[in-house]
Amino acid sequence: MEDYSVLKYSTYAEYLASFPRTEDHRYLQDVVTIDKLIKLGYHSITTVYDEDEFYRAKLVMESSAAPKVTSITIYSIYLTGDDEVLKALAMREKANVLQEISTIIYMQVRRRNGFDISGYIDYEMSLRQANMRLAGATDWRAIFEGHKLLSPRITDLGFYNWRTGEVFDTSNDNYQVVSHPVYGMYFMHKGDHKIIPVTTKPNPFAENVTRTVFKSPLYDFVVLYDHGVRKKI
Repeated sequence: MEDYSVLKYSTYAEYLASFPRTEDHRYLQDVVTIDKLIKLGYHSITTVYDEDEFYRAKLVMESSAAPKVTSITIYSIYLTGDDEVLKALAMREKANVLQEISTIIYMQVRRRNGFDISGYIDYEMSLRQANMRLAGATDWRAIFEGHKLLSPRITDLGFYNWRTGEVFDTSNDNYQVVSHPVYGMYFMHKGDHKIIPVTTKPNPFAENVTRTVFKSPLYDFVVLYDHGVRKKI
């Protein structure tokens, strides 16, 4: 269910502050205690987001509410170097922008703390957010120039923190995230309702996607899942 109310608040603190009433402060002087009770749902029948849920909902609603862009930047024109992953993404960029194909990027990244994160990135959605100049959007120009590295986020289709074991999945206007008891997680494309599997196990949906593995000095192990929406890559 869409919740545009989150757009009224710049920060999670502002969001929480919108719940307490005057009598809350009369009987509970400790603001921290009030916030804890709100998060636990004792204050209202309305669902209260935790901090991660709030920022995820805010990003989704910003994307939904943003005006359509009339000009599109093709970021791969800034490609420098010969990294295989970046070259593969550059080759697919225009087709994703035109929604002729839909590419899901799987990558596993080692953070500075020595622990890994991994995730599934909707390439078209990420490019669209960059073109809309949304807050927190991926800086694709800097990525193609080699100034920044692409990395999965908790707002992507799928995200896993290998240190904490935290798992996040986020459906968007391209994909519905589905958990299957046999094939694990897969994505259903909302445009043509085709199932996009992200497993190497034999499955009846394999023909819906082309799976290509890349290794590079910059990104190590990356898999691109290409789904032909109107024509095959």
